[in-house]
Amino acid sequence: MKQGLYLISPDTFENAADLLNAVKNFAKDQTVDAFLYTFPDGADKNGHLNVLKKLIPALQAQNIAVLLKDDVDTAVKTGCDGVQVDYAPHLSELRKKIPDIALGVVCSSRHEAMTAGEAGADYIAFSGENILQNTLWWAELFNVPAVLVDTGTPCPNVDFIAKKISV
Repeated sequence: MKQGLYLISPDTFENAADLLNAVKNFAKDQTVDAFLYTFPDGADKNGHLNVLKKLIPALQAQNIAVLLKDDVDTAVKTGCDGVQVDYAPHLSELRKKIPDIALGVVCSSRHEAMTAGEAGADYIAFSGENILQNTLWWAELFNVPAVLVDTGTPCPNVDFIAKKISV
């Protein structure tokens, strides 16, 4: 199994060009499959929307899926390939609202992950305690892909390794 690379935007950066260059630098040495954009806490959302509007076509042209964290409406409006949300009981309704884009779900327990998978999640990531153990368990038993934030521990069964980039 070829393991995918899933990049996460940094907490701060100056402009879209710097961020795009950071992603391209990763893409020189390895295939980048996805990029998760997060609006920094307290940031000017309009400014970040402009950044996102520049990043989306540039990354999609390189076959990099662009996902947005926690903002379903903006993900749909801007043409993102998907959205990543924290687990919530209403995932089935959310899946119906966004049938054409990817839905990633961050879960804090195995039960949440199984429920999210049944609700139509396209990938699962874990948070909280036992992230590595839960992710390995998930990857071993289920077909829905797993994303693991890079721990430095080799995890060949995990579908995607996530790395936070710096600019």
